[in-house]
Amino acid sequence: MKRLLFLTIFIAGQLTVFAQSDNIQVSNKWCSRKDSMVLFAAGNNVIQVYCPGLKPSEIKLKSLDKSLRIGIPEIKGDTTNVIAMPYPDKGKSMRLAILNSKTSKQIKVVEFRCDTIPKLLAKIGNLPGGDTKKKDILAQSVMKTFFPRSLYNYPYSIKQYTFRVSTAKGSAIIPVRGFFITNDVLKEISAAPEGTVIEFTDIKATCPDCAPRSLDNIKIRIR
Repeated sequence: MKRLLFLTIFIAGQLTVFAQSDNIQVSNKWCSRKDSMVLFAAGNNVIQVYCPGLKPSEIKLKSLDKSLRIGIPEIKGDTTNVIAMPYPDKGKSMRLAILNSKTSKQIKVVEFRCDTIPKLLAKIGNLPGGDTKKKDILAQSVMKTFFPRSLYNYPYSIKQYTFRVSTAKGSAIIPVRGFFITNDVLKEISAAPEGTVIEFTDIKATCPDCAPRSLDNIKIRIR
């Protein structure tokens, strides 16, 4: 009878662990796809862990490989957050163990892969650049930053830029602070004839914890 009771308790405990493992949510805050276990070399990575049925204080995180280093976890609401630093030169495997801090039982092991960060670029609203219809340019209201063909989405924003245009009627140079496409800029674009090349130069972007950085110029031909 005691053996049966022990076996029942053991099975119940295992089922609880499996259920927690299935429901646990792990993601990199600065990866645009939350179901992709990706860390970015030389980038900002914050692993977020949420486990239904457990308080954040009951979760312990442990790196299982030298290729993955983690900072001191911080609790924000119902989620455990930890800064992660990938070192792909130390090995391909980047495993993070999630444990119950009370029982030391392993709930889940998550394996991350590492990706590089492409050059940060600027764009006009949602436009791809190149030859663009005037109406589509005028429909945009802000300049944006993006990392081409990458899931990295650390929040950079445009700090300043200079708009330049030259036509047979004259030229204009408009310095702008911030990321909005101002009315002065839109007025010049509206008046420019088809075939005119407009330029956005001296583009600088910044993020919450970094100094401003210069981005490549943008050229668009109005068609």
